[in-house]
Amino acid sequence: MFIEKIYLSTLHNEEHVALHSYVSDYLSECDLKVLNIENQSADYKLKLAIEKSVLDLIQANSFTTLLAKLDAARDKPIRGFMKMVKGSLHHFNDKMAAAAERVLLINENFSDITRLSYDKQSQAFESYITQLNAVSDDIATLGLQDWLPEMIARNADFLETVKKGDAETDAKPLINMISARMDTDKAYNALVARINAFITIDGDAKFLELVTKINGRISDFNTTVARRKGRNGKGEADTTSTDPK
Repeated sequence: MFIEKIYLSTLHNEEHVALHSYVSDYLSECDLKVLNIENQSADYKLKLAIEKSVLDLIQANSFTTLLAKLDAARDKPIRGFMKMVKGSLHHFNDKMAAAAERVLLINENFSDITRLSYDKQSQAFESYITQLNAVSDDIATLGLQDWLPEMIARNADFLETVKKGDAETDAKPLINMISARMDTDKAYNALVARINAFITIDGDAKFLELVTKINGRISDFNTTVARRKGRNGKGEADTTSTDPK
């Protein structure tokens, strides 16, 4: 039995901290020296402690929370548009499929746009829209011409909010959260890789109890994410996310 996969980027900030906190607690119940994961566990716990402190700052900052929600709102039509284009690649109508291929080339160049920092996304967005406007006929062929005005409007809402607040200062905790989550995940992945490597070589006897507990929590959080995606797929907007990019 190995530690199962979970896409940590799909977790909300609070969920992210909660999952890692469970794992940290399970580690505290183990003899880390016997398991030979002392260093990895120590680094993981340190990174998690930093992430928790940053989350506390975010939760106390209303402007940061508003900015995160508006950012998630501007990401949604971009992701939706990209999925709609990709879904038309195998259309029975050759004209539709060809149009989708041309628009897809642009989407692929900006595939990570919703994962960029606030400033970088805002800069990339202008280039993205400019390139999409250049293939407006293809977008019209696909029947997706209404998506661009929506993307532009939501991006404008975000930028207007940034102008009204001291974004450089107030958004700093969320920017720090992005870095903190990445650091925690890196430490977690190193820990998981070491445990799974030992299991591959020596079997899972020593790690069975720990891995069983971790996998149980991973299953719980994967279920939470799946349910949330299911709700959103039925048209219910997810307005509770304060995820980093």
